[in-house]
Amino acid sequence: FFSGVAPGQRACNGGRSEALVRGIGTGRSVRRNGKGAVSVASAAEKMLPRVWAARPLLRSSSLGPLTAARLPACHANAPSGRRFPTSAAAVTAEGAENVEDEHEIMFYSMRHAATVTLKEMHQFGAQANNKRALILAAQFLHEELPIRLARRVRELKKLPYGLGDTKSITQVRKMYEKSFFEIRRHAKPITPDLEANFTKLMDNMMVEHNNVQATIAAGLQELDRGRTDMGETGQQRLPFDFGQFLDRFYLSRVGMRVLVGQHIMLHHPQEGFVGIIQKECYPAKVCQHAIEDATRICEQICGHAPEVVVEGAVNINITFIPEHLYYICFELLKNSMRAVAERHRENPADMETVHVVIADGTEDVAIKISDKGGGISRAGMERLWTYTFTTAGKTADKLEQIQHGGGGGAPIMAGFAHGLPLSRIHARAFGGDLHVMSMQGYGTDIFIHISKMGDAEVSVP
Repeated sequence: FFSGVAPGQRACNGGRSEALVRGIGTGRSVRRNGKGAVSVASAAEKMLPRVWAARPLLRSSSLGPLTAARLPACHANAPSGRRFPTSAAAVTAEGAENVEDEHEIMFYSMRHAATVTLKEMHQFGAQANNKRALILAAQFLHEELPIRLARRVRELKKLPYGLGDTKSITQVRKMYEKSFFEIRRHAKPITPDLEANFTKLMDNMMVEHNNVQATIAAGLQELDRGRTDMGETGQQRLPFDFGQFLDRFYLSRVGMRVLVGQHIMLHHPQEGFVGIIQKECYPAKVCQHAIEDATRICEQICGHAPEVVVEGAVNINITFIPEHLYYICFELLKNSMRAVAERHRENPADMETVHVVIADGTEDVAIKISDKGGGISRAGMERLWTYTFTTAGKTADKLEQIQHGGGGGAPIMAGFAHGLPLSRIHARAFGGDLHVMSMQGYGTDIFIHISKMGDAEVSVP
C-alpha cells in the first residue's frame, strides 16, 4: 500500500521476482529485485506503515488448483483459471452464486488482514494531497477489504444453533458477499478515473451497510423466538454465548468503516481534519454535543430530562475521531438520562444531576459518566455485554416499530441491547476501554478510557 508496490504483484513483475523487504529493527523499507539489488523507498514512503510486509503471499503450490485459480489476474505466471472482469464500473453481484464463488471467499478468508494504526492513518493522510497517494490508498482498500469481508462471511456461515440460517443473518451475509464480489470485480484503481469510480463504490457500500446493527439484532430475536416456540426457556434459549462472536464482528466492522471513511473523506478535506481524524479533538465539546442530542430525545420520550454537568479537564484536546467519541458518549448519556428520568417520573423536580468528569492522564483520557438512576442488579451486570440484555423494554417491539414505521415518528431511545457493548467496541478499537460499576438502589458509574495517539490497532485480525 504505502511502499508503492502493487498488492499481489510482488512476484509477477515481468517474470522477475520483486519482494518488499523490511529491515527488522531498522524501521526502513527497501525493495529487492531479482538480481539482488536493493533500493531504499522514497522519503514519503519510508515514514509510512509497511502493512504489506506483514502479510504472507499465499503460494499457489500449497493451495491446490481451485484456490490457485483465485489469485489476482496480475499474476502473469499463475496457473490458468477463472479470471474476473476488470471493467471500470463495478459489476453487479448478489453474493456467492456457485461453488467457485464459495471457494474464492474461502481463499480470501484464509489470508491475514493488515494491521493499521490510527497514528499511521494520520501520518499517511497528512500527505495525501496528491493523486498518487489517493491511488495507493485505493489499491490498499481494493486488496484489503475483500479479506476482511470474506472472514466475516465465513464466521456468519459457521454460527451454531441455527443463527446463521435466520432470515436476518442471511441478509447480512449476502450483503457482505455482494460487497466482496463488487470489490473483487472492480478494476484495480491504477488511474485517477478508476480511483474515483472505486471511491464511489466504497461510498455506496457504506450506505448499504448502515442497517447491519438493526438486522443483527433482528436475527438474535428470530433465534430467540424460534427456540421459545420449541418450548425452551431461560438460558436454554441461547446456550451459545454470541457475545464473543459479535465482539469480533462489530470490531471488524468498525475497522472497515474507519478505513473506508478515511479514504472517502480525504477527497473532501476539512479544516482541522485529516480525513475523519481531527487534529485537535476536544472531548468536552464532543460530550456537550452528545448531551444536547440526548437531552432532546429524553424530553421527547420521557417528557423531561435531568441536567448534565461537564467538569474536570474540559480544555484538553487529543487527536482522535470525534464521531466515535460522540457515539460512545451519546449512547451512555442516553442510558443515564433515561434511568434518572424514569426513576423520578412522578416527581421530575427531584431529578439528580448527571455528572461527566474528564481527566487527562499520561497514557489516555478518562471520562466518567455518573448518574443516580437506581443502578443495575448483579444478575443484570453479568449479562451486560451479551447483546441481549436491556432495561428498556423488549427488543422485538422496538425492531417491529422501526420496520413498520410505528411510534408516530418519535425516536427510539433504547431497547436494542447493543448500545453499551458497541460503545465498548468503539472504545477498544483504538486501544481504549469501557468499564461499568453499579450499585442497585443508587446509581451507575461508567468509565471511558480513550487512548492518546499511539500504535493502537484499528481492528481485530
